[in-house]
Amino acid sequence: MRRFIKFSLPLLLLALMAFSATDAQAKTKPRKQIRTVYYIVCGSYSSLDQAIEQSEQMSEVMFYPVYKTTVKGKTVYRLCCQCYYSKAHAEKDLKGFLSGFKSDDWWIWQSKGFANCVYRPLSPKGDGERIPELRPLTKPLTE
Repeated sequence: MRRFIKFSLPLLLLALMAFSATDAQAKTKPRKQIRTVYYIVCGSYSSLDQAIEQSEQMSEVMFYPVYKTTVKGKTVYRLCCQCYYSKAHAEKDLKGFLSGFKSDDWWIWQSKGFANCVYRPLSPKGDGERIPELRPLTKPLTE
């Protein structure tokens, strides 16, 4: 019995130490934080068909992907022209270079993380590719 304890006790202690170390690492490992993204919205619609139709009509000048979200329990589809990690940058560009395009229904939408892109218009290159989803800018285009 002593021989069993003599050989198994160090293994048992080693196993406990290894388990403690991995448990401590799991607890101290930082979680991936979801960043707030600020989208400039140029139209909001109750149906995907309406949003796509508007996106296609506007694609002569600018290309707007359609994003899906839920507001007060209802699904809405938003045409967005740009997004940022900073609300101040979004506001600066909305008042700056986009002021020539904007109408009264342009505004900034605050999203927790990336919004769900459900439609991307065809690229102006004419190769059948779709424009990419918007990616947040780290600084405004207007300086």
